[in-house]
Amino acid sequence: MIRVMAFIGNLEGFSSPSLQSQVFEEIILLSKYIKQIFLVTDSVNSPYLDVPTNIKVVKLPALKIPKVYGATKIIFHCLTPLLYVKDIDVLYVRTFSPPELSAIWAAKRLSGMPSVLVLPGTRLFGSPSEARGKERFYRFFLRRALDACDRVVLYSRLMLPEIMLYHSRLDVSKVVYIHNAVNVRRFSPEGEVSARLASLKDGRKCVLYVGRVNEKKGVRDLLRAFAIVSSKLRDCMLAVAGSGDRKYVDGLVREINRAGLGGSVYFLGPVPNREMPALLRAADVIAYATREGEGIPRALLEGMACGRPVVATEVAGIPEAVIDGVTGFVVKPRDVAAFADRLYILLTDDSLRRDMGLRARRYVEAEFNYDVIIPKIAAVLRKVVSGVR
Repeated sequence: MIRVMAFIGNLEGFSSPSLQSQVFEEIILLSKYIKQIFLVTDSVNSPYLDVPTNIKVVKLPALKIPKVYGATKIIFHCLTPLLYVKDIDVLYVRTFSPPELSAIWAAKRLSGMPSVLVLPGTRLFGSPSEARGKERFYRFFLRRALDACDRVVLYSRLMLPEIMLYHSRLDVSKVVYIHNAVNVRRFSPEGEVSARLASLKDGRKCVLYVGRVNEKKGVRDLLRAFAIVSSKLRDCMLAVAGSGDRKYVDGLVREINRAGLGGSVYFLGPVPNREMPALLRAADVIAYATREGEGIPRALLEGMACGRPVVATEVAGIPEAVIDGVTGFVVKPRDVAAFADRLYILLTDDSLRRDMGLRARRYVEAEFNYDVIIPKIAAVLRKVVSGVR
């Protein structure tokens, strides 16, 4: 069996509301197929994490001086694989953060160490035509990591054209497609329902968005679509779970109040991952109005695993999960009227909403299930180590 070095920003377990908790879960499940995993992290925020014995946590030092912090992070990430070069067979990186990307590049150049890079989204540091300053710096590492790694994992074939915008000379022969995935036992239709959201609902139908609260994620588009729905269907509400820039959120709140929707739209803030299944079960429809830069968002898959239909936008790999008219509805980005129309259909047709939710659950079980996906990731890592194309 092989030995792997993986990376995670913050080791917090399921108490975290961020993607770090999902990465942590994936690494734990992957460890069943791996001899040993060295898990490199910037910080350990809980000393009581239940980590399998074959996972060794490697905490990096941190010099938190603002002007040098980013540079020292890159240096520490580059050095760590080299310090463990005799103990590991392959790097596994599932982010496009510059420190982790630099580790791939340095490890290949200085030791020939193989690596697998997962690109979870298509918006890699901003629009290709608008790169400047910091974004150009980030792409310097991205291009070199893409050239240095032995495999590039994308969640969907629909992502490749956008990835090629950032590196048109990418060797596509090393691209493999493995879906994003969820734990279908934790995320299931049966189980506890969020008392907090149930109380806010008070018998109303609930549309739920989970993710970052910003313009790129289409949150303003979602609010405007909901306003249209609310004008025709009073017995409904919208809940937004996630964090965002305070000024942006305050602007949304002002817009909501001007529209007279103060009693129908609720910002829940960040929700710990351990509470997410109960939150999703309390919703009736999952909404995702993102404008750009996606892979196959895990929030959608988690909602579908809980038996909830989805209304989403046709961005990157989303249509591969949300099959239009089957597991939910897909509309063009920024088409507020179409988004509102599909929300209205699902909120007013109980039978359709239930049937789509059941189909969504079955589809996730078959195609986006950790039990299916984790062995595929392990197989790619083994092939890279053995030199098999």
